[in-house]
Amino acid sequence: MFALLIGAARLSLVPSTSIAALVAAQAIGASLIGLLLRLRLIWLPVQLLLPLGLVYGSAAPAWIYLLAFAAIALVSWNAPSEQVPLYLTNRKTRDALGRLVTESGARSFIDLGCGTGGVISSLKRRHPQLAVTGVETAPLVFALAWLRLLPLRGKGVATVAYRSLWKEDLSRYDIVYCFLSPAPMGKLYAKAKAEMKPGALLVSNSFKVTDVEPERIIELGDGRQTGLYIYRPGDI
Repeated sequence: MFALLIGAARLSLVPSTSIAALVAAQAIGASLIGLLLRLRLIWLPVQLLLPLGLVYGSAAPAWIYLLAFAAIALVSWNAPSEQVPLYLTNRKTRDALGRLVTESGARSFIDLGCGTGGVISSLKRRHPQLAVTGVETAPLVFALAWLRLLPLRGKGVATVAYRSLWKEDLSRYDIVYCFLSPAPMGKLYAKAKAEMKPGALLVSNSFKVTDVEPERIIELGDGRQTGLYIYRPGDI
């Protein structure tokens, strides 16, 4: 980000005929660096558009910036309080979760912090008999998940609720899935241990529970070396 600001400042010394080409090169370079660092694809438009905004910002009406700020706020509304950024589950992980549903014979599944609803909509299409639930507290993301599940509402239980994961009763589910961050994992495990029924699975994408050995780890072999940590807190 700092490099982008320096690059934009240097553009003021360049003849106007070359500015467009240099801005484009800066945007492409920033995007390539983001891909090399394996930043989430959601950041790609930011990397592409930020150099343009820095150089040509005065050409855009002020309401565009207000709209962009509002969109970011609605997506990241819960990040400071929950200490959880927006993570989107990739296809390989969704496939692995589908196999886990089949293997375990699960009849109910919840995604804690379901984002745009990709996991629960995918599982519902593959397993129509599975009751799927998602909870989410980022307003815009929740709205996208609600719309995504709308076509599946007539095929059994397929719901998404605007509710904190801490207010959800985990005793109702055979599989509890989360893709959070290291910060809440200890608290979540304590909640799961108190509420989850024997045999039910707690599945954490990428983040372990400190000082608790998982029953198994599913390595997905994707680009970000994802691991699914499987626990049975209700058995303890």
